[in-house]
Amino acid sequence: MDKKLSPEFIRKRRNRRIINIALIVAIIVAVFVVLTSVLRSGISRNDVYTSVVDRGSVEISIAAAGKIVPLSEEVIVSPVSTKVLEVYKKAGEVVDSGETILRLDLATISADIENQRDELAMKRYKLEQQRQASESKLSDLAMQINIDEMRIKRMEVLLRNERYLDSIGAGTSDKILQAELDYDVELLKLQQLRLKYDNESRNAVSEEKVLELDYSIALKNANLNEKRLSEARVRSPRRATLTMVNDQIGSQVAEGSQLAIVSDLNHYKVDAEISDSYGSRISSGQQVIVKISDVELSGVVGNIVPSVKDGLINFTVSLSDNAHPLLRSGLKTDVYVINSIEADALRISRRSYYSGAGEYDLWVVDGDIARKRKVILGESSYGHVVVKEGLKEGETVIISDMTRYYEKNTIRLK
Repeated sequence: MDKKLSPEFIRKRRNRRIINIALIVAIIVAVFVVLTSVLRSGISRNDVYTSVVDRGSVEISIAAAGKIVPLSEEVIVSPVSTKVLEVYKKAGEVVDSGETILRLDLATISADIENQRDELAMKRYKLEQQRQASESKLSDLAMQINIDEMRIKRMEVLLRNERYLDSIGAGTSDKILQAELDYDVELLKLQQLRLKYDNESRNAVSEEKVLELDYSIALKNANLNEKRLSEARVRSPRRATLTMVNDQIGSQVAEGSQLAIVSDLNHYKVDAEISDSYGSRISSGQQVIVKISDVELSGVVGNIVPSVKDGLINFTVSLSDNAHPLLRSGLKTDVYVINSIEADALRISRRSYYSGAGEYDLWVVDGDIARKRKVILGESSYGHVVVKEGLKEGETVIISDMTRYYEKNTIRLK
């Protein structure tokens, strides 16, 4: 038959159970604390990028911000103040050379051109009238000069006759004196007439030049308005894509305001800007690398704007492959202008940790441990950074952002 357990035995068994449970809980807590500590102090290798220190050439470059724009783009502006009557094309459509985009109200400028044509004809008639009047006046003066020259010759003959008669005693000194006086008077009249002819000739030339200049100015103004009238018929200058059009029918447009923009969306260039502190390190013809996602396109620096705006220098980049499929108008890109090449340099890959030459705290991988180390870095290319001091060839360095581990000196890698 069953024997009843003593109270002492029951108490000891209960105490052993409590101790066992306490030990199990303590072990679980200890394991949890250890795991938490390990997890907090460690980092997964899959969560960081690393780079092996090696030797190679580094194309020293300076970074700039760029934007893809059409290689050629033409803005069509209104040559006159008018309003939009009809719109034939929409933004995004491809237009052929000479194809009408929209129609403007040209009634006012057409009336002005008609008035200018009438004014031009009047000025032409006035110029012809002046020429005829000058020719007639000068012709009369020339005829008068011929008559006076003949009269002087006649008086010269009379004077010789009187002198001859006086030499044979048939004349008088009074007649000779009168003949000489008449001859001198006619000679002075002839000189005065010739002087008048010269003055009238110069005046005629001056007046004719003034009228010719007035006519020429009126003709240029008329031709300019004719040109403005032809430009007011808004047509595409070449086959291109219409990227902007003023499609507000009835809206007033001021002279010089934009009506449309046609762009070549098959070929592109890059508009870039860089800090003016690098102004001395950029020049036309320098090699450039343009990065779009993981694709690198080569190019050269083209035009550089000589002025500085908001601390930035603007320049263009001509691409070797300006029709690459990834090129899109307005797309932002990274631009790297190559200044020089440093051959056989100790280098690591470039990522967001790099912000310019100087001293850095980098994490060097040693097995399952990463140790923080002071490293001096130099110039960089778009892909590599030159190592000046602190690293050896073959070492592995973490190149991810490690600022959250600033206070630690070692980190376990998992």
